[in-house]
Amino acid sequence: MSNNTQLETIRINNIDQINATHRDNTLDIVAGILIIRMIFGHYMVMCHLKDSILYESLNLLFFYMPWFFYKSGMFCSSNRKNTQQYLISNTKKFIIPYIFFSVAGTLIALITAIPLDKSLLQIILNECRSVIFTGSTNFNGPLWFLLTLFFVRVSFNYVRNLINHYILIAILLIIAFAHYLFIANHGIWWLGNFCSGLIFYILGMKLKDLQYTKNILLLSIVIILAIGIIKPTIVTMFGNFLLYDDGIYILWYPYSLAGIIVFNNIIKYIGKALKHYNLDDIGQHSMVYYVIHYPLGLLICSFYERYSSLPNKWELLVYLCVMWFVLLPLITYIFNNKSMSKFIGK
Repeated sequence: MSNNTQLETIRINNIDQINATHRDNTLDIVAGILIIRMIFGHYMVMCHLKDSILYESLNLLFFYMPWFFYKSGMFCSSNRKNTQQYLISNTKKFIIPYIFFSVAGTLIALITAIPLDKSLLQIILNECRSVIFTGSTNFNGPLWFLLTLFFVRVSFNYVRNLINHYILIAILLIIAFAHYLFIANHGIWWLGNFCSGLIFYILGMKLKDLQYTKNILLLSIVIILAIGIIKPTIVTMFGNFLLYDDGIYILWYPYSLAGIIVFNNIIKYIGKALKHYNLDDIGQHSMVYYVIHYPLGLLICSFYERYSSLPNKWELLVYLCVMWFVLLPLITYIFNNKSMSKFIGK
């Protein structure tokens, strides 16, 4: 091989490495923004502020949960992995944090329930029932995502060479739609979020590079404008039901996909302007923020409502946000230590 050819090969490899680094940094920034949106949304619900304009403004990032499945799909390998090894690695990454923080959330709930003379046995039974029907405990509801993503990744790795991926997406859409029509209202939620999660996971794998092309971006902008003007539709992914009754369920999929693509492109181009806000750092440690923010929020709410003489919704939200800014980074530091990292899937 000539020197010129060697230099050209090195140049191309360096460019690919730079692009990969930029893309990873972009995704960390997006993850940081969407984790903040999720936590803030949960805390506003805890404060009974769902009817406020501020809460409704969060719907601008209506695609935030599909994005996390989509992002995981972007890192899906091109070839099927060894089934047993992949099962073990995903168990360490998702199931261990799921179990550990489900128990932690329940223990926090028990601490707050004892002074109120609630039945401990009843609380435990309710938590078990919640896991069976929804995929998570009542006191750490967001953990449904870890369990669902585990099954999404493991099941797709198993069937990826057995069925055409677009046919699989069509089948999943039919099942998800049937779940929305006939099952979701009965409180059985895991089937719906598994199907929609796998759909976005596959789309992330298919579009990880195409999403940054001009034609795909323009098409996504058109889809957002068309659906947003005619019939904006938002689905609560956990339960697989419409957030607002006037939406059309099936439109949520192209609407969310278009939102994901447009937002990824926006952050790609303005990411440098956001580098001073440590959003990428939040994105890199999003697992810790995800698994612990909810039970901590419930704990703060419980003490505030119990001991405040004049409860105020907005005051409580301030306390939750202060706790978030102070405690969550500290907890992140603790769980990133070698002895604790296994509990967050590392």
